[in-house]
Amino acid sequence: MPEKTRIAVAIVIHQQRVLVGKRTKTASTAKGFHEFPGGKLEGGECASSAAVRECLEETGLHISIERQLDSTFTDEGHFEIVFFLGTLKPSIHPEPREPFKWLARAELDLCTFPAANKSVVNWLRDSMSTSQGGS
Repeated sequence: MPEKTRIAVAIVIHQQRVLVGKRTKTASTAKGFHEFPGGKLEGGECASSAAVRECLEETGLHISIERQLDSTFTDEGHFEIVFFLGTLKPSIHPEPREPFKWLARAELDLCTFPAANKSVVNWLRDSMSTSQGGS
C-alpha cells in the first residue's frame, strides 16, 4: 500500500474576508478549482509548520496558526489534508500575490472548491455569517 501524502492547508481570515486562490486550467490537479494556500509536508515537518511555510511561499503573507479545523482523506485515502485556521501577522502590505485574493463570505458562494474542502467551506460560511471571523 502506498504511503499517504500529507497536505497542510491554511484557512486565513482577515477583516471578514478569507484568503482564496484559483488554480489554473493547466494545473496538474484540481484544474480551475478554487483553493486555500497549502501544500505537501517536507521531510520531518509538522503539518502546522507546513501550512505557515506554504502560505508564505504561495501568497507572500506571514501567518500564525490558531488551531486545526479539520482533517480529511482524498483519492482513496492516498492524501491526507489537514486544515488549519490561520491569522495574518501584522503587515504593511496585507495583499497576497496572485492568484490569491481576499474574498467576502458572499463571494465564497461563487467559488468552486474540491470536494475535500466541503466541511471547511461550510464552516467558513457559518462562522463568517455569525461572528467577526478573526482579526
